[in-house]
Amino acid sequence: MSDHRVTLSNGRRLGYAEYGDPSGVPMFYFHGWPGSRLQGEMLDEAGKKFGLRVVSPDRPGIGLSDFQPGRRLLDWPGDMRELAAHLGWEKFHVLGVSGGGPYVLACAYAMPERLLSAGVVCGAPPLREVGTKDLLWAYRLALWAQDRVPWFLGAGLAVAAQFMRLPAASPLVAAQVCKMCERDQQAFARPDLYRILTTSGRVGVTSPVHAVRLDGNIYSSDWGIDLGSVSFPIRYWHGGRDSNIPASMVERFVQKIPNATLTLKEEDGHYSLPFLGTEEIVEELVRGAR
Repeated sequence: MSDHRVTLSNGRRLGYAEYGDPSGVPMFYFHGWPGSRLQGEMLDEAGKKFGLRVVSPDRPGIGLSDFQPGRRLLDWPGDMRELAAHLGWEKFHVLGVSGGGPYVLACAYAMPERLLSAGVVCGAPPLREVGTKDLLWAYRLALWAQDRVPWFLGAGLAVAAQFMRLPAASPLVAAQVCKMCERDQQAFARPDLYRILTTSGRVGVTSPVHAVRLDGNIYSSDWGIDLGSVSFPIRYWHGGRDSNIPASMVERFVQKIPNATLTLKEEDGHYSLPFLGTEEIVEELVRGAR
């Protein structure tokens, strides 16, 4: 891994990490919430195998990236245009996991001419369209607290940071993992995946609270995207046993995107699909690239 920062035209700095093949075909990876650029490490081996140079940026206010007041989802493609110019990239793949999914959709909507492929794994849906009642309780609580009791979110993030410092063998971690589906438990049992998930998450939850709050508010905001006008093909993968973002929520909006396809992996959960299925997903994206 190598960390970098680029200064954008408005003076704001954007941090990112690089993985995979340094001379490979370009790919942007968009991390989940809460998360950070370090989550891109899960693509390191697949990037080397399939010849991909994976660049994983921190979103504004997270990790190495400067805060952007009033940020909207559709601000992201502009940042990626500037980052691509800095890297010397003309075209690139985009892949997002969980909370990174909407950022893939934004790129497919705003700059389809720059994309080689677009993939979303266990992606967050537009909550204004599909509602929140089926979301994981912790997500619903965070959304509720962000505006009504802001101090509660800060306290919750502090607790989460301490939890992510616990070893995988900790009774507290084991008590949570045992509630997950079998495939998610298999993912958490792998030391390398547990390390990536927790180190990335710690950077996310220890970023300034106002930045994490704004990043979370994006999901329930007006995305400004007419789903019916997104013409670039987007491949969605989702776990049938995903209890964080149930597949039914994703099905309700993916069908509104003309060239989107949804692959449902019945036995996978929210963590197993992106972490254990990485190679298969990346291979499909590369094979189907334009």
